[in-house]
Amino acid sequence: MKSNTLLRILAISLFALGLVTPRISFAADQASSVTGEVVDLMCYLDHGAKGAKHAGCCAKCIQSGGPVGLLTTDNQLYLIIGAHKAMNDELVAYAAKTITVQGKVVERNGMKMVENAVVQK
Repeated sequence: MKSNTLLRILAISLFALGLVTPRISFAADQASSVTGEVVDLMCYLDHGAKGAKHAGCCAKCIQSGGPVGLLTTDNQLYLIIGAHKAMNDELVAYAAKTITVQGKVVERNGMKMVENAVVQK
């Protein structure tokens, strides 16, 4: 009797999980907005450089093709990517400034990224 009850509970749980999983996957594909300071990842990751004092260097690093990130007020760091390409030409004007980008937010092995990012104006 107990094994039948356990099997029923397992079957119901798997069925319920099957109904929930597509909704979770669908939600993950929706565009999200992220607000933070534009940082060049080379200087920020190496020695924590950010803010107005670093704006000139940040702009030079972004202009030279270095990877660009967005640092949120709660110290979350996101790599910012356009439609499968760098956005440096657009983001250099925002070096060390706070902006909002919208795009698909993904994370793998602790690395966060906003892809297909669009700067919100």
